[in-house]
Amino acid sequence: MRALHFVLVLLIMISAGMTGALAAPFADAPLKLDQSSESGSGSSIAKAVTQKMPGFHVRVAAYNIAHARGEESGGLKEIGKPSKLKGIAQLIKDNKISIVGFTEISQGDLRVLFRNQPKFIAKYLGYHHVYEQNYKRGLFGKLATQGNAIVSKYPIVSHKNHNLYKSDEKHEQRSCLEAVIDLGKPGKIKILVAHLSLKADESTKQIEEIWKIAETSKEPVILLGDFNSRPGSARIKWLSQRMIDTSANLNTTYKNKPDVKIDYHFIRGPWQYGTCRVIGFDLDYSDHGCVFNDYWLQNTRK
Repeated sequence: MRALHFVLVLLIMISAGMTGALAAPFADAPLKLDQSSESGSGSSIAKAVTQKMPGFHVRVAAYNIAHARGEESGGLKEIGKPSKLKGIAQLIKDNKISIVGFTEISQGDLRVLFRNQPKFIAKYLGYHHVYEQNYKRGLFGKLATQGNAIVSKYPIVSHKNHNLYKSDEKHEQRSCLEAVIDLGKPGKIKILVAHLSLKADESTKQIEEIWKIAETSKEPVILLGDFNSRPGSARIKWLSQRMIDTSANLNTTYKNKPDVKIDYHFIRGPWQYGTCRVIGFDLDYSDHGCVFNDYWLQNTRK
């Protein structure tokens, strides 16, 4: 039994080595934002919505959960923890978040002890979910995997995965998960969840590809994800000229480090929105915080 345990530990450590490229991009110069940051690091539960805006209210989050390993990485620290995964689900529940776009999440591999993470979270919440894988390594693709997921209180009527540009076939495949969600009487919306490359040339073209999806959408769009790009980068500025960055008030989304913002919310369509917040840094579920905002869909059925 000890021998089997040793083999599993060794394989996970090898897996950690193969996935070590998932570090934060610090190449872009730090950007200090004028707006006040809403990191929320002192509390795991957000304040109730105080704004009174017309339209249908929905609270939406972007969360890179780093396969529920916690803030630290490398070696045995790469193992996804069932207790942290449950904590992530409870965090979503406690904060009454209706739709979550997850990145660095797994449907089941050795690194996460074969736990189907999006299914577990959806079942815990009583929500719907879709998942698409974009990365796999070793043991017939079961040593380490990850992808994007959407977990929603409202029915997901369709979804599609878009593999994004990469300059070399050896590079990690990145993707954008597209889902149409039916809010009922208010109508349908489109959620896009993306996890982009650490390489500037690739992520620039990937953002252009995602914009084409958003631009041609018949439904109002909310784009979420880990873009691995800082606010001062040309590609984020380019997208901000075409969509509204509703997370522009934030100055950190990664390890609660000032000026390290790489997770975003963008919208297109008839939306009103609140103040974006980050929670969870104090809980050690991931090296990213859970980034969420309140949205009000305006009446489009006149």
